[in-house]
Amino acid sequence: MRHTIITACIAMNPAKRLDTPPAPCQEGDLLRLELLVAKRADRLWKMAGCGRGRDLVHWLQAESEILNQHFGLEEHAAEMLVAEH
Repeated sequence: MRHTIITACIAMNPAKRLDTPPAPCQEGDLLRLELLVAKRADRLWKMAGCGRGRDLVHWLQAESEILNQHFGLEEHAAEMLVAEH
């Protein structure tokens, strides 16, 4: 799942894709974002009744929410998905 977080960081600053990531994407920040995603995914799982088989759905929803909050990416995220395909 870290790949999506890193991809979002790189996409926010396309001019530096081959250089070092922008300041909000340092390793400590990536770990903090990943922890926030994990906590949100756990909360979504519990709110859904702790069932099996939807862990990826909960993770992706949590990741989307956290990245949108952190980067303010609501419309930009959709553009990134279209560009990848």
